[in-house]
Amino acid sequence: MVASVQQFRTIVKGKAFARREAAAYTSFMADTSPITRKLKALRQRAGLSIREVAHALGMEHGSSYQHYEDRYRKPHLPLDFVRRLVPIFEKGGVSAAEVFALAGVDAAQRPLGDETMLHIEELDVRAGAGGGLAGGPERVIAEWQVPTGIVRGYSTAPAHELRIITVMGDSMEPALLPGQRVLVDTGDKKPSPPGIFVVWDGLGLVVKRVQVIPHTEPARVRITSDNVKYEPYERTLDEAYIQGRVIGQWKWL
Repeated sequence: MVASVQQFRTIVKGKAFARREAAAYTSFMADTSPITRKLKALRQRAGLSIREVAHALGMEHGSSYQHYEDRYRKPHLPLDFVRRLVPIFEKGGVSAAEVFALAGVDAAQRPLGDETMLHIEELDVRAGAGGGLAGGPERVIAEWQVPTGIVRGYSTAPAHELRIITVMGDSMEPALLPGQRVLVDTGDKKPSPPGIFVVWDGLGLVVKRVQVIPHTEPARVRITSDNVKYEPYERTLDEAYIQGRVIGQWKWL
């Protein structure tokens, strides 16, 4: 049967769309690191789903782990993240050496000192605990080496989700003072239980106490300061733009 002009145009458009899709996929794969494909292959060999690995890592959503298979662009995975994968993949028959290779480390020769230290980036984001200061793009200004035992006594967050920032302003006095450095778990953005969080207030990053208001739909949160001269305010959970939970502080005497 001879195709009509309209059918011919439809076929041509379909082929053009397919070519664009293939080109987009090729471009996407080129942007990701080869290490993502190696990670996926090891996971599949271990007989694990993305959700199962995320659950074993203590991640609430599979997408938090899937980032490393789909969108990660660096040549090697973070060493702290890989260490946590080792016992998970070993249960599926994948050797520790193969997993450590994802971080560019020879499992037989890795430095013993790394086992006792977490490497945590300090960012120049000017987190303000007062009026707030506008923050530019995240800029790493230092890398801290913190004894693993100090952090692991309070948090199981992987090192790549931990950040150190400086408090600006006086709205959280006396709990937090201007100039103090705080440790933030960027993977914990849900204020349940309530606590101290870094939030974006529209002008900058600020450190505040955040608490869910019960029985609100959509969910709303109350954002407060410890310093009574600052008024509390409310936002929907989405509008609060929570960046992470403050889980520790450095205080100099």
